[in-house]
Amino acid sequence: MTSRNFTIVETTESDRTYIARLNYITDVRGDETAEVCEGFLDDVRYYVDEWQPENGGFVAYDTTRIPAGGVWIRWGTATNHGYGHVLEGVPELCIAVEERFRNRGLGTKLLLNTIELAKELGARGISLCVGQDNPRAHKLYNRVGFKEVCFDNETGYYTLAINFTPPSDLLA
Repeated sequence: MTSRNFTIVETTESDRTYIARLNYITDVRGDETAEVCEGFLDDVRYYVDEWQPENGGFVAYDTTRIPAGGVWIRWGTATNHGYGHVLEGVPELCIAVEERFRNRGLGTKLLLNTIELAKELGARGISLCVGQDNPRAHKLYNRVGFKEVCFDNETGYYTLAINFTPPSDLLA
């Protein structure tokens, strides 16, 4: 299928099962034959079980209503947060695109929609994490405006963020 047309809708409670699948795809980096990471169940608790529809997010469908990917937002705290957390008031986004729909601009569309949504929700910025073994995604995030905040040598993850309000305290 070569169509670049997708319908993107805001997430609802009924999307939680699909968000669980997307969370799995992020964990195995799209390789569904791979084993999940050691802390996968903790990640499911934070990124899926504790997610609420009002946190924000989008699911994309192709023209035949096949789910193509999605993005969801988690608003972490100092004591309860994910890998890409930078500050309270700055949500972390999580994104995955199904393998068959990659390289069609969907990731960019989902990111841009989520950046705008975070602004509408009053966020000071938005953050994410990306593994050092995922240079294609890292390049995409840089292209839409994310800047490196830090790198964790232990996990191999970069934390990236976009600051919406000066001063640029997220990137300090």
